[in-house]
Amino acid sequence: MKQRTKVIIDTDVDFDDYMAIVYLMQNPAVEVIAISVTGCGAAHLNKGVANVANLLTLFGKDALSLPVLRGAKAPMRYSNVFPADVRTGADDHYAAEFPATNPTPQIHDAQTWLCDFFLHNEDKVTLLSIGGGTNFGNLFLSAQSDAILKQKILSGLEQIVMMGGNLLPRYISPGAMGNIEPTLGDNIIYRNTVAEWNIFVDPLGAQTMFEFGVPIRLIALNATNDVPLDQSFVDDLKAIDTPQAQFLSAVLAYPSNAAGIGTYLSFWDPLAACTITDPSLVTTDIYKLMVWQELDEEDDQSASLVVDPSNGTPIEVAVAAAKDAVYAEFLRVLRLPLPDTK
Repeated sequence: MKQRTKVIIDTDVDFDDYMAIVYLMQNPAVEVIAISVTGCGAAHLNKGVANVANLLTLFGKDALSLPVLRGAKAPMRYSNVFPADVRTGADDHYAAEFPATNPTPQIHDAQTWLCDFFLHNEDKVTLLSIGGGTNFGNLFLSAQSDAILKQKILSGLEQIVMMGGNLLPRYISPGAMGNIEPTLGDNIIYRNTVAEWNIFVDPLGAQTMFEFGVPIRLIALNATNDVPLDQSFVDDLKAIDTPQAQFLSAVLAYPSNAAGIGTYLSFWDPLAACTITDPSLVTTDIYKLMVWQELDEEDDQSASLVVDPSNGTPIEVAVAAAKDAVYAEFLRVLRLPLPDTK
């Protein structure tokens, strides 16, 4: 039997994060070994931690003791935040009911747990980064002054699959613009057309992850734009009569999410999750990238990805995706029984 891929999930517990987490927890080819939560994205930290702990009740008794890591309250740079209505929905887990309250949540400080894990880890691990770069940016920054920790992370962390960023039309045709302003509705508090939210919430965290030396596959908006969240997918998911699929259907039925089906929502984080076991779902190319850090309120280019052949870090970027194959893979796994965790 092929060895299961060990995965740490780093999440801001948004609607599509639930999709990615459920897919990986349900996937018999994957062993999720911890879920770290950031308070810098969709959900606030306390709510996000509690929601992840209670989400584990979907996966049986053995899942209840999975480590849930309490991460950052604030980004490494700036204070960019999602709109209040987005955060309210995420905090309230989109009114989707968990089967129960986790009676034995195993909640740890993220930096303490991650340092200890990598110092004693002998296995190859994949990181799914779907909540911005703050938690692992902080870990990698600490490791820069700790040679043993740095070596252990570099040897133990086989790859990072990161949902984030976009290659602008100046770099690739057709290119993808940012997704900040479309989320803001009529309350345009950020005048930024070039960045993607996971990078925007902490551009320094993302740049720190880029530079550290772990291979990264970046699932950019260029690829996720190819996989819109369509009603046909929602209908197929709702037809799966399992607690896991029904929970996700309830998340997607939340009014603000339902309004985005077939219009502005994409398969952001679940696409990244699916590529962990099937990289062929996306088309990739290597670009030498850096994350633009400077904030200019007159012409805000901050958090945009810059292709820089001299100073950039080589990153494998997903620039296209096969929509039908992605849908089929996600639904295939959701139809499976829960994997045996013994």
